[in-house]
Amino acid sequence: MANPKTPNLGLNKIDRSSPATTYFDLEKYIDQNADSVDEFAGRVNAAIEHAGERLDTVQRQDVVLNAGMQILNAQRRAAFSLSGIKGRALVNRLGRNGSLDSKTNLGEFQVDLFDETTDKVQGTGSLKVTIETGNPNGAGFIGQCNFLSGKFYIAVVNIKNISASNGGYLAIAGKNTQSVYVSDKTKWNTAFVRYTTAVNTTANLDFGVYGEGGQSALFDAARIYEISKDAYDEIPNLTPEQVEAKYPYVDSVQPVRNPYAIRYGENLLPPFYEWNTFAHATIHSPYVYSQVYTNGGWSYVEVPVHKDKEYNLSFEGTGGVKIAIFQPGEGGAWITSYYSESFTFNSGNNSKIRVVIAGDLPGNIKNPMLTLGTEVKPFKPREDAMLALQTDLYADPLTGANADEVFEKDGQYFKLAKWKKVVLDETISGPGASSFTGFKVAVMSISGGLPSTDLVTKYDGKVLSKKTNAFTIGDMAALESDSRLRISISNTDSGWGDNYSPTADEIKAYFMGWKMYPYGGSGTATYTYDGTGTKGWCYRIDGVRGDTTGALAGATTILPTTMAPNWTPYQLVYQLATPTVEPVVSEGMLTFNEGDNQIEVGTGIVLRENAKPSKDNNNVWNIGNPVANSTSQGFKYKAKGIMGIYKNSIPDVRWTIAVTPQYGALAQIQNSLFDPSAAYSTTYLMLDKSPIVPFIGSYAANEKAMLQELTDAVQQNATAVSVLMNKKADKDAPGWITPTLLNGWVNYGSNDAVAGFYKDSDGMVYIRGTVKSGVVGGPNEQCTVFILPPGYRPSNYIGFATVANNGTADVAGRLNVDDGGRVIAKTGGNTWFGINIPPFLAEK
Repeated sequence: MANPKTPNLGLNKIDRSSPATTYFDLEKYIDQNADSVDEFAGRVNAAIEHAGERLDTVQRQDVVLNAGMQILNAQRRAAFSLSGIKGRALVNRLGRNGSLDSKTNLGEFQVDLFDETTDKVQGTGSLKVTIETGNPNGAGFIGQCNFLSGKFYIAVVNIKNISASNGGYLAIAGKNTQSVYVSDKTKWNTAFVRYTTAVNTTANLDFGVYGEGGQSALFDAARIYEISKDAYDEIPNLTPEQVEAKYPYVDSVQPVRNPYAIRYGENLLPPFYEWNTFAHATIHSPYVYSQVYTNGGWSYVEVPVHKDKEYNLSFEGTGGVKIAIFQPGEGGAWITSYYSESFTFNSGNNSKIRVVIAGDLPGNIKNPMLTLGTEVKPFKPREDAMLALQTDLYADPLTGANADEVFEKDGQYFKLAKWKKVVLDETISGPGASSFTGFKVAVMSISGGLPSTDLVTKYDGKVLSKKTNAFTIGDMAALESDSRLRISISNTDSGWGDNYSPTADEIKAYFMGWKMYPYGGSGTATYTYDGTGTKGWCYRIDGVRGDTTGALAGATTILPTTMAPNWTPYQLVYQLATPTVEPVVSEGMLTFNEGDNQIEVGTGIVLRENAKPSKDNNNVWNIGNPVANSTSQGFKYKAKGIMGIYKNSIPDVRWTIAVTPQYGALAQIQNSLFDPSAAYSTTYLMLDKSPIVPFIGSYAANEKAMLQELTDAVQQNATAVSVLMNKKADKDAPGWITPTLLNGWVNYGSNDAVAGFYKDSDGMVYIRGTVKSGVVGGPNEQCTVFILPPGYRPSNYIGFATVANNGTADVAGRLNVDDGGRVIAKTGGNTWFGINIPPFLAEK
C-alpha cells in the first residue's frame, strides 16, 4: 500500500499500524522529505519575490491610442495616464471653395452643374455633375490651382455615383493624374491623386464623370494639401479609408481641435431612455421595456462599433418582441434577422449599427447587453469613460515640427503652446497702409512671432502667398523681423483707389467685412474711391455692383465700426518666438476595463457650452436650433451630434435629439418637461472636421503602480479642495489694499469706506471708497486719484458712472481706468467723489 503523505507539503509519514514499517528506509524518507521541503521553500521564495516586484517596483504598460475606433486588450482595470498629445495642422489650398456647397465660381466642360442639398458629406450641400447630351464624359472644375516647383501635393474629394456607367473621378487637368473611377451608388467614397512638378504650374482640379449624356455623380469636400516627400511616397500604399482618415476635409487652416478619447462601456447599449421610441412603447426603468404591437410599434438606437468584429447581444425577452441589427440610417440593410434570444453577429464594414426592437405580439425586453466577442456576459449598465480636452494644437503643416503639446501635471492638463492664432478684425493694432499700383499693403503690429512662420487666410479661406522679395500683387503676406505683419490687398477687394490712402479705422473696416466705394453720383461699388466725392461702404460679400442711390446691402456713408454680417475675418497663425504654458479645460478620466475595450479617438468635442433654450410655435423647447423663434440661437459651432444635455450640471435624458441638413444636430423637449428656472448646457461634437492625432500614455500594470496612482490622486484632490477653500476665503474675506492718493485727493471721512482695491481668485478687480478735494477733469495725469499696480489693470480703457457732489448738489460723475492703471476722476465734483464701481477683469 502507498505510504501516507502530509496534506500540504506531501512529506512522507510512517504508518505505525502497518507491519511494513519495520522495514522502511529511513534515509530515503528523510531525503525525500528534504527535497519536498526545499521545493516548497523555492515556491515560497518565488512567490515572495513576485509579490515584492508587484508591491515594490512600479510597472506600467505603455499605450498608444490611435485615431478612430480600436480594440485595446488591457491586463487589468486601471486608469489611463496621459503622457502627451502633439499638434498637427492641415492647410486646404482651395479654401472654402472646396466645400462644393455651391456651383458658384466653378467651371464646367461638357456638363451641367447643380447644387444638391440633401445628399452630402459636409457643409450645406454637394455638387451634382451631369454629362451633357451627346457626350461620353465631362467635368466641373475649380480653376487656376497653383502648384509650386519642387513641392508635393495630394488632392482628395468625396464621390458618390448616381447613374454614370463608369463613375466619377478626380483629376488634375492635363497632368496625367486621374483617380480610379468611383462606381459605388450606395455610399460616399474617397478619391485621390498625388502630384509634384519641376516648374511652377497652374491647372484645373477636375470633378469628372464618365458614361453617357444625362448620367451624373455627386462630389463634395474637395481639398489640396501640400505634404512632405515622405508622405507623398506613402500615398500609393494607403487605402481610400486611410487617406480619408489622414487627410480629412478642412475649409482653410485647421489644427487638432478639442481632442477626445472615449472608452465605451462593456455594455454598448445605453438605457432605453436614450433610444428613439415610437408608438406603443413603454419604458418602465432604464433597462426594462415593453411593446404593444398594433401595426407599427418599434424602437431603435444607433451605437458605434469596430468594423469586422464579432459582437454578442444578450437579453431577457418574453412575448413576441424581438431584436434585429441593421446598418445605420433610415432604410439601412439587414445585418441580422430578428431574434427572440441571445445571438452573435459580425459588424462587417460598418462603424455604426442600428439595434431595432419590434414584434408581432406584445412582449418585454429586459437587461439587453451588447458586448465585444461571442461570449454571453452578465448584465451591466453602460458606463463610458472619457477624457476630453478643450484646446487647439498646431504644428508646422508640412513637416509636423514644433508641435504644440499637451501634458499632465499634478492631475491637471496644460499646453506647451508654440503657435498662436489671431483673428484680424477691429482689434488689430497699429494698422497703416502703403500704396502700389492696383493694390495696397496693410501693416499691423504682431508681437512675439518668429518671422516667416505666418499662415494667413483670407475671408474666403484662401491661403495667402508668402512674400519672398517684394509684394507684386494682392493676396500676399509676410510676418517680418520688425514685428509687423504685412498683407497686400487688391483695390478691387478693398475699394481703395491708387490715389487714396485709407485711415487706420478705414483699414479696420475692411478687415471687419466692409468695402469702400464712391457713394452716389455715377460711381458704383465696382469702382474704387480716389478721394473725391462722398465715401460709401457696403458689405464686402455684396460689393459687386452699385447704383446712384447706394442701394447695396449695408450701404452707408458713416464709417463702420462693427463686423459685417456673415463675415469670416482674415486669420493669422504664426509660431511663437518663446513657447508659453497654458492651462487646458478638460473633462473626465479615461479608464480601461480588464480585457477588451472599445475605444474611439477623435476631435471636435465641445464641453458644457451654455445653452439658451427657445420655444417654437409648437410649444416645444429647442437647444441648438437657430430658427426656433426670433431670439433663438444655435450652437457656437454646427453640431454633428449631441452627447449630453445638462440641467443644472446634471444629465437630463428627456431631450429628443434630431439632425437636420440645414442646422445640424439639435435637441427638443416638450413644454411640460422644461424647467424655465434651470441653467442648461450641452456637450456636442462639431460638424467641421479637424486632423486627429494619437493619445500617448500608459496604465498601471501592477499593484505598486496602482497604489502610487491612488496616492497621487488623493494628494491632488486634497490640494484641489484646499485651493477651492482658499478661493472661497479670498472672496469671503478679501484683502483690501490701500493705495497712495494723488493730485490732492484724500479720503472723505470716517463714516465712509476709505479708498481701496483688491483682486479675487478669478482675476476680478474691485475698487471702493469715497474721496474728496482732488482735481476733477483735465489731462488724465492731473486728475488721477491713484494708480493700480501691474496685474490689477484692464487691457483697454474702461469707464464707469458714479456719483459725486460739487458743493451745491449731487451730480453724475465718471470714473475711468486706463491700461496703465490710472484711476481717473474724469467728470463730477470734488466735495466728495464716489469710487465704488463694478468689478472688471485684470488683464495686464
